[in-house]
Amino acid sequence: MSREDKKQKGESRQDAKGADLESNAAECDGDDICEVHDIPIPPDGGWGWVIVMSSFLCNLIVDGIAYTFGVFLPKFVVYFNEGKGTVAWVGSLLAGVYLSCGPIVGALTNKFGCRTTCIMGSVVGMVAFALSTLSESVAMLMVTYGIIGGIGFGLIYLPAIVSVGYYFEKKRALATGIAVCGSGFGTFVFAPLASLLLQHYDWKGANLILAGIIFNCAVFGSLMRPLEAPKKKCKPLLQRMAEDKAAQLERGSLMGSQYFMVQLADGSYEKRLKVPVNVDPGVHSSFDLDELAGAHSAGRMPTISESKSDPANGDAAQQEKKEDKQMKNAQLKDNLEEDPKEGDKLLDELKAAAVLRGSRNSVSNGEASNLKRRSGACGSKDDVSSLSASKKDLAARPLARKDVLYTGSVTNLPEYQSQKSLASYRQSIVSIPKAVQAGKGGQGQKSRGGCCTCIPEATRKEISGLMDFSLMKDPVFLFLGVSNVFGMLGFYVPFVYIIDAATTKDIDEETAAFLLSIIGITNTVGRLISGYISDFPAVDSLFVTNVCIAVSGVAVFCVPFCSNYVGFCIASGVFGLFSSAFIALTSIVLVDLLGIAQLTNAFGLLCLLRGVAAIVGPPLAGSVFDMTQSYDVPFWLAGVFLFISSAISFMVPCVRRWAKRKEVALKAKTGGEMKQLKSSEDATRAVQT
Repeated sequence: MSREDKKQKGESRQDAKGADLESNAAECDGDDICEVHDIPIPPDGGWGWVIVMSSFLCNLIVDGIAYTFGVFLPKFVVYFNEGKGTVAWVGSLLAGVYLSCGPIVGALTNKFGCRTTCIMGSVVGMVAFALSTLSESVAMLMVTYGIIGGIGFGLIYLPAIVSVGYYFEKKRALATGIAVCGSGFGTFVFAPLASLLLQHYDWKGANLILAGIIFNCAVFGSLMRPLEAPKKKCKPLLQRMAEDKAAQLERGSLMGSQYFMVQLADGSYEKRLKVPVNVDPGVHSSFDLDELAGAHSAGRMPTISESKSDPANGDAAQQEKKEDKQMKNAQLKDNLEEDPKEGDKLLDELKAAAVLRGSRNSVSNGEASNLKRRSGACGSKDDVSSLSASKKDLAARPLARKDVLYTGSVTNLPEYQSQKSLASYRQSIVSIPKAVQAGKGGQGQKSRGGCCTCIPEATRKEISGLMDFSLMKDPVFLFLGVSNVFGMLGFYVPFVYIIDAATTKDIDEETAAFLLSIIGITNTVGRLISGYISDFPAVDSLFVTNVCIAVSGVAVFCVPFCSNYVGFCIASGVFGLFSSAFIALTSIVLVDLLGIAQLTNAFGLLCLLRGVAAIVGPPLAGSVFDMTQSYDVPFWLAGVFLFISSAISFMVPCVRRWAKRKEVALKAKTGGEMKQLKSSEDATRAVQT
């Protein structure tokens, strides 16, 4: 590369960087919420890797315990003397509730932060598992182990996922991939651990130990410290006013006149030099503040007129007067530092003086209001407190970012590629709190009363944002939702029943428990592979997900045909490897189909649908076993459910193209009707004329 090429390349980089800085500066001057200073900037490393490790461990505990319920199933059946279909409700409620409560947990996370929510979840989960040891019936076990435990797990799970997305942008795919691998690794670890605990203790002692393990999530949650908005260095009020005055004088000097004449109250004229103002107000400041006091006492304000005067005709008295002004400026600065409220009065007086004097070198109304807006000590107390609270709220609201649940790399998003800088992209995907918008408008709108007035408006808004059922009118999401319902009906069946199914083929329980470990470790590998493949722009994530669901359905369907331990290991490995994409690629598929703006709402609704299906699936399979006394039909049924899920999901691209054609046709029809109406109106006017 030649020197000229290097020079041009360097200049282009500087120009691009300068353009970004100028755009950021323009946005900061024009908005109360500055995207550079008020929006938390993900570090893409540093403490973020601690967040990744804490999220990994939380997922390890939550999903490890939830997926290994099948180890406890035979013990519960014997202890409570109930059918497997009835006992299966306990484990299905645990898995389903922690998925279904996602919208409520999202609102709590936005309200209290990831750290507090995760700690609350660990306490609730620990209490639930401890209380489950007191259960004397399956119904009580459903309440303690299933419902309360599911709520606790939900309070742990969502903050663990959100916190990683909040700390990473460019490296989010890698960070999220490491964090969610805790689910598979937890299944690998907890399956033999649960079997070992049941050998040395009964199920009550095992649950007490698990309760203590769950409580460790409070330690991991305490590491999820919130991101803080970078503090903007604010210059002192007097210095900002002096800089504004200097800029005005500099603009005035460009007119060709370096001196001006001032007509005093007694009618005489005084020549004054347009000297630059010292940017550091103090004893050497030439900022004209003493005239401000005289502006109110004099009945007639001085009139300023331009003049081409000679600088050699200086006046010694004028120099003495300037020194006196400097002393007053120093005193005023000390007063402002002691009482910042004086700045408000000072700006009001400057504004009044500017109106009376009519000088273009004085502070104009617009500039005074601009100074007042920039001043930290100025403005209405309500506006300042509202904006301050809103900025803090923005920094503490993880779900304010529309892409926080996106597990892929943000560099693949069209919204990122269309922006000129990462900072502008960050501002485009952040939802400004309502309080800020009200503050910018000057007056906030009163919240409308509703049926849930006992719930704070902010919380209702967050829940409605995660559960906006109007999205169900979208045929693309409707097909995707139905597909996920059928998928979840069969997804949890192998986790709950494969150990018991293996024991019916003369495989001992300790060896059969390792089948869940095989599912867990292959699931971990599958998550990494599917995440890596989907990161390529040319790869269709929906197609990858559909193929994986179909293959996992084949694996589940073939479980009844397994006659030895090797066959069960192969079926478990294939299911764990390919079922990983069904969970890992959820957010990527939603963004590809609906866009980043709909991700939060779509993810919340999809979790709700998945949770309902997860509650029904295992009990349904257990009821079929109770009727047939064979695991053949339950596994065949689960495989068919996964087949149906894949088939419906394969239809989504066709539905999407049909919806687009319908939308285009509707727009064309509407446009034609408007043209026809306009032509008829023109004809009517012509006839009347």
